[in-house]
Amino acid sequence: MKTTKNDIATPTDINILVEAFYEKIRSQPYLCALFEHLSPRDWNQHLFQMKNFWDSVLLKSATYTGHPLILHAFLPDERAQVKQWIHLFQEAVEEHFTGPTAATAQTLANKIRRVFAYPSTAK
Repeated sequence: MKTTKNDIATPTDINILVEAFYEKIRSQPYLCALFEHLSPRDWNQHLFQMKNFWDSVLLKSATYTGHPLILHAFLPDERAQVKQWIHLFQEAVEEHFTGPTAATAQTLANKIRRVFAYPSTAK
């Protein structure tokens, strides 16, 4: 039985995307340990913020407040982990959604990766 995928269009869709993505992160011991080492917040708080971030960016809700680049500025210079993060995000989008907003989510994730990698490439 083939399941039809829809585009990302509602806060429920954002919830599905973020939960699926972070389930993938949790399945990767190194990424999970890295998050737990670097983040003083718990998973639930982080998921809440990520849902607000993606809801604001993709659905224009303006629910996110914060500075993601500042929060991620102290990530170690580990391009392999950033590549894995992007791969898992792309998988989560592709497994659940299709359409213009889903494509925008993937494009934005790649742009974010390039921003995070900038200090590494500027050395």
